Amino acid sequence: MANKPIKNRPQANILASILIAILAPISIANAENLSIQRLEHSLNTCYPKILNAALQQEINQAKAKQNMSPFDTKFNAYANQRAGSTYNTSYQKVEFEKRFYDLPIAAYTGFDISTGYTPQYDSAQITSTQGRQFIGLKFNLLSGFAIDKDRLSLYNSILETDKAKYEIELTKLVIKTDAIKSYITWVITGAELKAYQKLLLTAEKRQKALEKRLQSGDISAIAVKENYNYILKRKIKVMSAQDYFNQSSLALSLYYRDNACNTVKPAENLLPKELPKDHTLFASSDDVEINEAIRNRPEFKVIETQLAQIRNQQKLAKTELLPKLNLALQYNQNNSSTATTSYFTINQQEGVAKAEFSLPIDRSYGTGLDEETSKNLVKLQNERQLLVEQIASRVKSLHYTVSNTAEQISLAQNEFSLSNELLKAENNRVMNGDSNFFMLNAREENATNSYLSLLGNLSDNYKAMIEYNFLNGKNVNLNHLYTSN
Repeated sequence: MANKPIKNRPQANILASILIAILAPISIANAENLSIQRLEHSLNTCYPKILNAALQQEINQAKAKQNMSPFDTKFNAYANQRAGSTYNTSYQKVEFEKRFYDLPIAAYTGFDISTGYTPQYDSAQITSTQGRQFIGLKFNLLSGFAIDKDRLSLYNSILETDKAKYEIELTKLVIKTDAIKSYITWVITGAELKAYQKLLLTAEKRQKALEKRLQSGDISAIAVKENYNYILKRKIKVMSAQDYFNQSSLALSLYYRDNACNTVKPAENLLPKELPKDHTLFASSDDVEINEAIRNRPEFKVIETQLAQIRNQQKLAKTELLPKLNLALQYNQNNSSTATTSYFTINQQEGVAKAEFSLPIDRSYGTGLDEETSKNLVKLQNERQLLVEQIASRVKSLHYTVSNTAEQISLAQNEFSLSNELLKAENNRVMNGDSNFFMLNAREENATNSYLSLLGNLSDNYKAMIEYNFLNGKNVNLNHLYTSN
């Protein structure tokens, strides 16, 4: 049986405005809302894994500096004093030596001098009474011409520094993807909570109005109890929504931090003023999307540096299989005030050439290293191929999902608009006495449910878009991809 027409028209207008309020988009008047820009700034400046990735690059730079040590300029000094019954001699030498890591050459220069006499088995010939200056070059030919163990350590440590740069991007990609997912979940659960709170508020304000009408005998007690029953149901929903929002706030607090880098649990007043816009994608070929992912994903850049490191090891392996041939060229300026023999020329100049050759018979190190690097190269190429296949299988699927969820949002918006119209019509019927509060409550909940469905579709759209941008390596910079107000 329908309730009596509402006689108090001003009160009815107030109720109508309350009912319509639930249909308005969730809006929070707070200039200090938690935007994606603020979240990203927090991640870049405070998140431990991102900071550690940057520190790792500095550590690798320090290691590269350490591996430069074999190529540092060296100062060498040598002194020897010998004394015996038939001889007494001394020898001193100072020398500067420099190896060049980008050339198989070492340069050196210095001065040495000797005095006295030594036994013949020392092959001593005192010819330069005032010592000599010398300058020379050492060449590594065949084995070591392109690379040796010292150069391998240096070259690969430099590549390790480059790899750390890409690993920073990879860390940001993973962390920011998780962070934006958590942020969207927080925004959606916040909007759901606000919707349930508005729904409960509508019932509570109606309850006060119905209780006043009950006192004046304008309405039956059962209508008041029926409305209160909806209040209880809606309180349960609010409590459940509050729990979900609390969980999402705690999850987001792992990524959102204050200026002192302390974790902050974002409250309701930090929710953005408006819901984020849905995303759609332009049609493109599979090859274009896959190539874009390969170009942008940091993992591929990391793999490229690893491949370069393995190729350096291969160069060393092939070099170690070759014979060793070293050549030294030296120029001497001998300084003498007197001639020690009749055929000695004072202050004579001379050139010295020296060659060393050796051939490893077993070549165990070279063959073993060559086998190791060849297997590692195939292994890494297999990993790269698997990554390409995994991305290829997901990119096109997510492209479809993003577009599909965008269409679902459009349908959900139409459903929401229709529910809004039905609620307004039902409200008019109640005020004209053609309906009852049971139907009005049902229309309110239907309108709220259609809004929640819209939120769910929006959430699905964002999750698919976030995953799509993750596969394409774009989530390294969030603020250029997603907007929040």
